[in-house]
Amino acid sequence: MSDMQTSSLLVRKAAIGDAEALFRFTASLIEDHLPGQAPWVSLKDIKEKGFGPDPLFEALVAERDHQPVGFVSFFRGYAGWRGKPMGIVHALYVQPGERRSGAARLLMAGVARIARERNWIRIELFVEEERPAIRFYESIGMRDLHHRHYRLEGEALEHLARESL
Repeated sequence: MSDMQTSSLLVRKAAIGDAEALFRFTASLIEDHLPGQAPWVSLKDIKEKGFGPDPLFEALVAERDHQPVGFVSFFRGYAGWRGKPMGIVHALYVQPGERRSGAARLLMAGVARIARERNWIRIELFVEEERPAIRFYESIGMRDLHHRHYRLEGEALEHLARESL
């Protein structure tokens, strides 16, 4: 993917040397959503799971004057009804001082470019109700599907898994 630039803002593919910035941004994103919550992910997790032999995610980093100011992480999914690959954005974060600078738009444009290059049918993400980011996502052309997002984890996951034995 070629670099995209708006004034001194640059978006590029993340490398293992960016793992610390990705961790910092992830911790800040968690703090924005759940104040006081310590990150569940570690720097080691990011290095191994994002840049190891079988990466679970990819990331793009936004920089201004060679300093990271935001990131987007995403992974490939599968649109079963269409029988085609798609992209799933897991996290998008821009430092407060860089919000409304075009960084988030360029990060998402980078994911869109990758989606087109890889013939992904679409990009999806989940956003909590009433988050200010909803207006941004709609401004770049995303639409609310009005689906409910469900999760099975912890004891409920263990309980259901035991039923299959």
